[in-house]
Amino acid sequence: MSRNRALRLAAIAVAILAAMGAPLVLSSYLLTLLTLVFIAGLLAASVNFLAGEAGLVSMGQAGISAAAAYAVAYATVRGHDVVVQVGLAIVVALVVSAVYALMTMRSRGMVFLMITLALGMTVFGLAFKLASITGGQNGLTGVDRPALIAESGRFYLVCAAAFVIGTLVLRHISRSPFGLAVRGVRESESRMSSLGYRVAVIKFGAVMIAGLVAGAAGILAVWQTEFISPSVAQFSRSALAVIMVIVGGVGTLLGPLVGAAVVIGAEYWLSTYVERWATVLGVVFILVVLFARRGIVGELEALLHRGWGNSIQADGREPVPVTIDAGDRSASGPIDSGDER
Repeated sequence: MSRNRALRLAAIAVAILAAMGAPLVLSSYLLTLLTLVFIAGLLAASVNFLAGEAGLVSMGQAGISAAAAYAVAYATVRGHDVVVQVGLAIVVALVVSAVYALMTMRSRGMVFLMITLALGMTVFGLAFKLASITGGQNGLTGVDRPALIAESGRFYLVCAAAFVIGTLVLRHISRSPFGLAVRGVRESESRMSSLGYRVAVIKFGAVMIAGLVAGAAGILAVWQTEFISPSVAQFSRSALAVIMVIVGGVGTLLGPLVGAAVVIGAEYWLSTYVERWATVLGVVFILVVLFARRGIVGELEALLHRGWGNSIQADGREPVPVTIDAGDRSASGPIDSGDER
């Protein structure tokens, strides 16, 4: 076994043991923050899949997550069991994701970003307008967790497992023939079209996969708060998910989780000491964009690559730089801002 593989397995084992032991050593407050990190990391992972694999930045991913969360809340307050809650949430997430996919499957770059932004704001508006379903501005209360995971320690473990499973599933997809096709579309849509691939269909599938992961994050989020209001669909939620991905590292395996830890730490922990925590987060974001274009995880991987001469990135590919262009890219060159001619 190579040194890098042994180190990777050892790091994974330590991380799993630390995650499983967290409920035993952390206070309830810190355990709640860590739970929020895993939930936010799962939502960020859906954004990361689109940005890293397809080169598509979604600014409305919170809308899909919120739709699934509202489905759980609606089913819960009407007395349905957990199977109906989750089933309805999955159906709603797929339907909303299909709308996103149909509206964006022939777009790219800035156009894709703006369409997803508009769709996210539409979900936000519907959360206010459909008061008979969503509770309007007052939201829905009494959204109890399933009895089996009602205890905070168990729910934390469920959230951690959901993030790990979601990340591994997305990694498996990215390494499948479909994932290769998605990356081919990212590099050059015109070249993929000339090879006979249906680019719009590939984009449709990528958006649906990302939407399903975002829906899972929405289910966990509403069980965490046991309450839901239109604020879960607001633009800032989607924007923070994108920031998490950029800070952590676009296209990296653990980037969404590291980015989520930075953002959640700033929002909930740093805010108790610094009144303008958002300013501090903004400074961190600017520093990452200026001096760590691969993100925190990407830069660490690059540092290890330079030090040991062999990257230990989990999927064996170079991290994707922060910049996401609006046009095609050459199949072998770095991300740039020009179309392939």
